[in-house]
Amino acid sequence: MFSTKSLFKKCVKAIALRDNFQYLTVKSNKVVMILQCAIKNYKWSLRASCSIHWDRSIWVVTRFDLEHTCSVDVPLTDHRQATFTVIKDLIKNKISLAGSELSTSKDIVHFIRAKHGLSKSYKKAWRAPKATLDDIRRSHEDSYKMLSRFVYILELNNLVDADGRFLYFFMALFASITGWKHYRLVISIDGTSLKNQYGDGTLLSASAPDANDQIFPLAFCVVDSENNSS
Repeated sequence: MFSTKSLFKKCVKAIALRDNFQYLTVKSNKVVMILQCAIKNYKWSLRASCSIHWDRSIWVVTRFDLEHTCSVDVPLTDHRQATFTVIKDLIKNKISLAGSELSTSKDIVHFIRAKHGLSKSYKKAWRAPKATLDDIRRSHEDSYKMLSRFVYILELNNLVDADGRFLYFFMALFASITGWKHYRLVISIDGTSLKNQYGDGTLLSASAPDANDQIFPLAFCVVDSENNSS
């Protein structure tokens, strides 16, 4: 039994990848879903329907022909059930671990090929790590949108005077604040234009070399442009 249709579909796709076979959707609507082997005239088939139990709708497998008369020993270079969402689920536990080896799209393509014998496109693999991290940590876009709420609270607690003193604010991470005592006393400031989903403006960053001559970020600030005021 499955609580939702999407959960049922996700589980069947995982089984298809594990057992190295593909299937087609014969029928799919709000009350029934019928699947059959992707190769014509072969027996594997599965039927599930939606039913009501204790005022809740659940999906139940009502017929399942488990026999595979087609060959499942031939490796598949691609797989119709290896969708973007499925790839996300395959790498989610791996990519959420600290020190994960799946840090680039190339790593993910290699992992999918080695673990499941599939050759997925680089484009699909490129989207997977970003979407997975968005699910785990929320997206950069969502986090950036929350800055306006933070600014509103700052304005309530730091009222602007007649000279308009409260115009900008900067953000510093705790690691940067505590690490400041190890910096060399040379601070450099650089800026980059914000584009696309982040709107207009400029992101300024202040950094300094640490005791090992590595660049250490100190603070960040979003301003209208690079000028004397900002």
